[in-house]
Amino acid sequence: MVIPSSTATPGGGGLDGVYSCGWDLVHICNYRCPYCFFLPSWEENEAEMNLRHLACSKEDWLGFWDRCSDQLGSFRIEIAGGEPFSHPEIVPLVREISRRHTIRLVTNLSVDAEVILAGFDPARVKFSVSFHPSHVRLEEMLGKLRRLRQAGFEVVTSIVAYPPYFHGLGEWLAAFEREGLRCFLNPFQGSFGGREYPRSYTIEEALFLRRNTLPDALEIRMREGSPRGRLCSAGSNYFRLWPDGSIHRCCAATELGLKPLGHIRDRIIPVAAEARPCPADRCFAPNEISCLLEK
Repeated sequence: MVIPSSTATPGGGGLDGVYSCGWDLVHICNYRCPYCFFLPSWEENEAEMNLRHLACSKEDWLGFWDRCSDQLGSFRIEIAGGEPFSHPEIVPLVREISRRHTIRLVTNLSVDAEVILAGFDPARVKFSVSFHPSHVRLEEMLGKLRRLRQAGFEVVTSIVAYPPYFHGLGEWLAAFEREGLRCFLNPFQGSFGGREYPRSYTIEEALFLRRNTLPDALEIRMREGSPRGRLCSAGSNYFRLWPDGSIHRCCAATELGLKPLGHIRDRIIPVAAEARPCPADRCFAPNEISCLLEK
């Protein structure tokens, strides 16, 4: 592991740093969506997952992100979970860390919008909001999104293209568009009705999905191809953080049971000197698929 001095920016530098991170702040969520890839883990191991974030204090995290800034420069951090607003100290964490790094919060936005408006700087914090029709009314969601946008926050939205949702997807996408919001569909990854998705979408469903989803490495997201062996920058200019402070190459690395790269209490931030081939048969995190250098 090395600190590439040619890209390090002592003191944090600007906001165009080459490093990014996906941070699972918690493995807790107040929703139980039937299409969530965490659902089997929650059913089998919820008690342990609910405690993972307790392994690291606020001071541990703040110290880690200060070292990242000092050694590597400003990061683009995507904070997810679970539901990140389940963490009891998310507001002070985001407020402090966003002074030196830019943050995108991936959230179901079940939190009171006033918490966000009072705590975060729209110049430093962005939102990726997932709409879950089984848990929240569309008008309630749109009302919160209006508040965020009026306050100057950048917002994008998404919906999982779960097979039972197809009857409403067109209407929901149109409602977001009327609000001036682009809503992207995420392919469902899992089983429904005895069929495996996304390979079991009908031709019409697949075409609709392709017209309304992120185009990056779509054949991998649709499970029509594998990332295995393709050159990938995960582990070099990107890494994944777990709530317990362990640092991983990516989501797939945790699924494969690969040894962590390090821990947030380590003095040196563990990034590799160069990109390496992907070890996994599938890549399911949109922010990690973008790490593939060989599409």
